[in-house]
Amino acid sequence: MSKGIDVSRHQGAVDWKKVKAAGIEFAVIRAGYGMYANQADTEFAANMQGAKSAGVPVGVYWYSYAVTEAEAKREAEICLKIIEPYRGQIALPVFFDQEYEPGIKAQTKETRTKLCLAFLEAVRQAGYRPGLYCSYDWYQNWVDSSRLSAYPVWIAQYASRCSYAGQNLVAWQYTGKGTVNGVTSLVDLDEGYAGLFLKTGWVWENSGWYWYENGAPVKNRWLKDGGWWYRLGPEGKMLTGLQNVGGKAYLLNPQGQSAAGGYLPTGACIITDSSGAVLFP
Repeated sequence: MSKGIDVSRHQGAVDWKKVKAAGIEFAVIRAGYGMYANQADTEFAANMQGAKSAGVPVGVYWYSYAVTEAEAKREAEICLKIIEPYRGQIALPVFFDQEYEPGIKAQTKETRTKLCLAFLEAVRQAGYRPGLYCSYDWYQNWVDSSRLSAYPVWIAQYASRCSYAGQNLVAWQYTGKGTVNGVTSLVDLDEGYAGLFLKTGWVWENSGWYWYENGAPVKNRWLKDGGWWYRLGPEGKMLTGLQNVGGKAYLLNPQGQSAAGGYLPTGACIITDSSGAVLFP
């Protein structure tokens, strides 16, 4: 069991070093809400930087107003754009926050469930670990939880214990009126469980990049991410330089660099046209 908080602009400027010293072991930070880039949380960048500097592992959440699958996918698209600069920092899930907004309540249980699935799958396909945040009542009565059981769930229930005990429970928000040194306002307090900390996406370790899925590194496979192809070696480490794969030679960019037409990431398979120019996705 780990001690955590979740924050947004409503907490103002957070002193993350004090938060860390107070024993907080993780945080979930609001990236924004809705369908537009200007709805990014105004404290998101500062919170991400502060948490990183203090060594506090983070996940993020996106507050939803979506009432159609198209809107949920659009929210996911905007969320992913906003969090992309922090891909390597996000160690915990990217949570879809669905609550008692009038437009959402007006939908059927089937539609509300489809909204969740649309967002969660878009996040998964982008290489992050998706999760759902909602109240215990919402999970039990407003969505079809049987169709969402494959995704980590973070339950809000202000009680002496969490009534939900499913295997996909990764965190419990148990109060909205907590106090933590380093946060000047009241703050949500959370308990995190083992499943919250499964590695996912790109992880830097052992002097190299690894791609994790469901807590385990992917090995001996080509991976397409952000339009680029990468090769993962026998231990899962991203390969660079000239590599022989299946009897064919591939040049995998040794070091991230700017090039005519865009930025060429470390490890990206270099593909050129007939003139020798790098083809960008």
